[in-house]
Amino acid sequence: MEQRAQGHTDIPLDEEGILQADMLGHSFAGVGIDRVLSSDLKRSVQTAEPIAKYSGARLDVDKRLRERSFGNWEGLPFDEFRHRSPSPERMEELFAFRPPGGESFKDVWVRLDPVVHELRRSEIDSVVVTHGGSCALLLAKLLDAPYPTSRAFRFGNAAVVDLELRPDGMYTMLRYNDTSHLRSQVLSGGVDGSHR
Repeated sequence: MEQRAQGHTDIPLDEEGILQADMLGHSFAGVGIDRVLSSDLKRSVQTAEPIAKYSGARLDVDKRLRERSFGNWEGLPFDEFRHRSPSPERMEELFAFRPPGGESFKDVWVRLDPVVHELRRSEIDSVVVTHGGSCALLLAKLLDAPYPTSRAFRFGNAAVVDLELRPDGMYTMLRYNDTSHLRSQVLSGGVDGSHR
């Protein structure tokens, strides 16, 4: 499977993604959440809808949770994208780099500021559904970590990260990149994609 930079390209989930989203939604049945906050891009909303459905929570859509825009480079294979970007060893340069017509990591970092502020002030339990890059930046911000920390986070499709807000205003990470809910049903032959 060739991985491409999707960014703001508004593509829907494929058949397997829809199944994974439904399995994710089932895992939130009976969990006491009040709101599901999702990026406005179709693939994110389609992931958020089953969570709202099975939990009974309201669904709010927020454009600020979108993935980084790759501008004129959207649709490029990630290998080509990485070849044209600054080296990860030059973190400051990579963080500030904007593809033509797109956003830098720094742009997304700043775009997420009001979302983080709202989540910290909120008195309701929320589930946030977003994209890999913006999720990594959001997680680093919520943990009060510097932006380079975001480079350490990777997420599987329909993975769950569970944070708990402590009385001191800091978050504790209870679960990271949990996809155990996807093991309850066989996908593409076997869980590992094999056909036995």
